Amino acid sequence: MARMERLRGGLKTRDAPGSVRFVTFGCKANQYDTQVLREALGRRGLEETGPGADLVVVNTCTVTAEAGRKARQLIRRIGRETPEARVAVTGCLAESEPEILREIPNVEWVLGNGEAKRPVNFLRQIGQEVGPEELGIPAGITEFAGHRRAFLKIQDGCDKRCAFCIIPHVRGRSTSRPAEELAAEVERLVASGHVEIVLCGIHIGHWGLDIGSSFSSLLRRLVQVEGTGPKGAPVEWRLRVSSIEATEVDEDMVSLMAERPDRIAPHLHMPMQSGADPVLKAMNRWYTVAEYLEACHRIRASLDRPAFTADILVGFPGETDEDFERTLATAEEAGFTKVHVFPFSPRPGTPAAEMGSRVPPDVSRARRAALSEAASGWEEAFRRELHGARDRVVLEGFVGLSGRYQRVSIDPDLIAGVPPDAIDVTLECAVETATDGREISRLRGRPLELNDPQADRNTLPNQGHPTRAGGETTEFSL
Repeated sequence: MARMERLRGGLKTRDAPGSVRFVTFGCKANQYDTQVLREALGRRGLEETGPGADLVVVNTCTVTAEAGRKARQLIRRIGRETPEARVAVTGCLAESEPEILREIPNVEWVLGNGEAKRPVNFLRQIGQEVGPEELGIPAGITEFAGHRRAFLKIQDGCDKRCAFCIIPHVRGRSTSRPAEELAAEVERLVASGHVEIVLCGIHIGHWGLDIGSSFSSLLRRLVQVEGTGPKGAPVEWRLRVSSIEATEVDEDMVSLMAERPDRIAPHLHMPMQSGADPVLKAMNRWYTVAEYLEACHRIRASLDRPAFTADILVGFPGETDEDFERTLATAEEAGFTKVHVFPFSPRPGTPAAEMGSRVPPDVSRARRAALSEAASGWEEAFRRELHGARDRVVLEGFVGLSGRYQRVSIDPDLIAGVPPDAIDVTLECAVETATDGREISRLRGRPLELNDPQADRNTLPNQGHPTRAGGETTEFSL
C-alpha cells in the first residue's frame, strides 16, 4: 500500500530528478515518441545522461514475446545496478501488461500509450507542475537528437487484425494528425538541420481515413514545404515513406513520386509477410499474391530503379515446404532489394498463438537462412544495377544513406573541408573479393560537380532533379 501511495504521489516523496536517461525498444514510432518526451523533460531542465541518471524512461515494445522479455530484463537490471534510479515505463508493453511491470523494483510509473504519452499528461503523472506555457507549445518535436534524418509520426493505431499481431490491441484504432500540424513540424525539423524526414506510424497508409482525407493528399501537402536551414537559407530536403502496404500505394502517390524525385525518395518498404496465398489467408492479410505483385509492377513501371524492401515472416503455423518455395519465388518476382526475415514466434493474446500445425523450430531457422541468403543475392544485384545512377546521399561523416536505401561512401579527397549534410552523386559500384573468394559490391558516390559530360549521360530522360534519422536504442537502427 505504501508503494501505491508513492506511485500516486508522483515526485512528491523525493527531490525532483536532475538527470534523465532514455532507453527505447522497437519501431520508428517509438523512437519518435521518445523524442517527444525528451523535449518535454529537457524544457524542465533535466540533463540527459547515461547510467546513473535519477530518472530512467523506458519506452517498450511488445510486438513479440521476446521483445517484452528483453524490456523486462533491462528494467530489472537498471534496478540492480542503480537502486536509487526511478523508472518510468511507457509504450506497448506498459499497455499490455501494466500490473506485471508495476511489480518490478524501481518502477514507479507505468504509463502506456495514447494520452499517457502526451507531454502534458506524462509530466503531470510524474509529479511535474504544468503551466500555461507548456499548453501553448506546438505538437510534435523540433529536432531528432543526434541525427540528420528525422522521424515524423503522422498517425497512430491500426484498424486491421493480422492474426500474428498484438499492436492494434495496445495502440488502438488508427488516428491521423492534421496535415497542417505535420507541415509545420516538417518546417521545424528542416530548420533544425534535418535533410531527410521519414514518415512513420503504425499503419501510415490509413492516414486520413478518419478525417476524410488520404495519404497521397498528405504527401502532396508536405512536398510543398519550402524549408530553410538553421541559418535561414533555402535547403534541399526530402521525404522518405518508411513502411506502407503495397496495395495502399495508389496512382496519385506514384505520380507524385515520379513528379518530385527531388522531394520523395524512390524507396518503399512494403511488408509482404508471405508469398503464398494460403498463408496470407491464415494470417488474415487482406490481399493475394497476385495483387501484391501487380502493385510492385505498377510502381516500378513509373519510377527510375526504385528500391523495394519488405518484411517476411517464415514458419507461420501451417506453412508448408511448398508455401515457402512460393514465398521465395514471389519475393524474387517482386524485386526486393532488402528483406527483413523474421521467424514466427507465438505472441500471447493473438489468434496465431492458438493455432496448431506449428512449424518445427529447426525448419523455421532453415527457411530463414535460405530466404536471407537469397535476399543477399538480390541486394548484391541491385547495387550493381545502380552503377551510373544519380542519387542524393544523406551523410554522417563520409558515409551515408542514398535515396534508394543504400549505404554509400564518399572518398574524403573528393570533398573540400567538412562533409555537407547531403550531397548529389553519381553512384559507382566497386566489386571486391572477400577472403573466402566471394565477390562483394560496394557503392561509392562521386560528387556530381566532378562529373564530366560523358558521366552525365547516365541521367535518364525527364529527370530534372537528382533522384533518388538520440538516446539509447534497443532492437533498432536508424
